[in-house]
Amino acid sequence: MKIRGEAPLLSVEQLTFGYRKRQTQIIDVSLQLNAGDILGLLGPNGAGKTTLVSLIAGLLKPLQGRVLIDGKPAHLGQRDVALVPQEYAFYPRLSGRENLLYFAGALGLNRTQAKDRAERALRDCELEPWQHRRAAHYSGGLKRRLNFAIALLQQPRLLILDEPTAGVDPQSRAFLLNTIRRLNQQGTTLIYTSHLLAEVESLCRSVAVLDSGRITLQGAMDTLLAEQRRQISVKLPHVDAPERLQAWAGQPRDDGWWEFDLQTSNQTPAQLLSKLEQAGYSPAQIRYGQRRLEDVFLAATHRQERQP
Repeated sequence: MKIRGEAPLLSVEQLTFGYRKRQTQIIDVSLQLNAGDILGLLGPNGAGKTTLVSLIAGLLKPLQGRVLIDGKPAHLGQRDVALVPQEYAFYPRLSGRENLLYFAGALGLNRTQAKDRAERALRDCELEPWQHRRAAHYSGGLKRRLNFAIALLQQPRLLILDEPTAGVDPQSRAFLLNTIRRLNQQGTTLIYTSHLLAEVESLCRSVAVLDSGRITLQGAMDTLLAEQRRQISVKLPHVDAPERLQAWAGQPRDDGWWEFDLQTSNQTPAQLLSKLEQAGYSPAQIRYGQRRLEDVFLAATHRQERQP
């Protein structure tokens, strides 16, 4: 997704992919990502997020379209791109240090380079106290850190993280999020997928929503969250005359909430609240300003209409 004016680091152009004939997981997806950005890639289960990041990383080949890094076709094994997958991607019978040395060697590094990068990854991911322990005996949080550390061996320009905090404790989650922020401050570009929308909202500067294999929404985070600044939501315990509220550009929502479009009704929040008070309605809660990323996500995926 192109947010600023410079040439994008990543260009995904009309990408289509399917594992089987007549079963298409990714449909005509296009997006751009500038160097130094953090893109939050969102979508419900089965939307195609893991398939899309696998295509970007070169693990899969598209049926149509292409992926470009700095204007050149991306390919498997490209050093500029690293993927931290959902599944653990290391050897459980090896120690953390042995895993890092093995994968550093697989990158074609000589012994000195492999040792230096392994030690830096251990330090950056705070794995040094457990470096000689078998990875099979790591906690869930340490396993996520080891997955992360292996990707850092490449020193990638584009780092893709697919649900990197799934199943970890709060301390490990905070560590991973802080590490991601630090990497971005150092110039690493990131794609971040997560079902934890609060994480995405706090980390990412741009968002793309994938639903049923298609991009249904994309844009800068601050722009998407600011689209409803002219709306106010109030929670009203009892509404005996809904037609009056509808005449004020109000629409009922879940759990007693009403959403009012101030632009349509041509009034300020103070004017609306005064009308409600005069009509005998005393709001139990009021929300005004930026909407949550959850609201953006639900609108883009129509999750309200789906069966659980």
